[in-house]
Amino acid sequence: MSRGDNIANLVTIALGIFVTYHSYYSLRIGILISPGAGFLPFLCGVALIALGIFWRIHSFLFKTPRHAVCPQDPAVVAGVAETPALPTPRIKLCLAFVTTLAYAWLFERIGFILSTLVFMLGWQMLVERERWLKSIIITALCAAAMYALFSYLLRVELPSNPLVS
Repeated sequence: MSRGDNIANLVTIALGIFVTYHSYYSLRIGILISPGAGFLPFLCGVALIALGIFWRIHSFLFKTPRHAVCPQDPAVVAGVAETPALPTPRIKLCLAFVTTLAYAWLFERIGFILSTLVFMLGWQMLVERERWLKSIIITALCAAAMYALFSYLLRVELPSNPLVS
């Protein structure tokens, strides 16, 4: 586990402990039949602790080998060693952020269905770099599943398409 992963893991566990402690002692948890305000934060804190512990155990069981550069390597001596690739995780993070902002901006303007279709297709094409057919299938299935979940199961009133109504 690298130093950055170690710090992130400890912060995750500490945040879980803080949320669990605060929700248990400051908020009313209630019972399963009638949960209080602290019930969901308590569960989220427990989940953070469990995921942090799982992450730590996983990193100890499956250690990734560190790639050390051998100073006797002819490429290093000649100065033609490969340079690291572009920071693609940062680019993906920026693309994900811009795609999410566009979704939030479009949500009220063109309605749930169209904005979700645009968001999911944009996510699949820009962030995940999937092929067209796979992107369209994933987009259609996810949009339909989210519509069914929010509209029929949770009975949430979703913004309609202003172009149609």
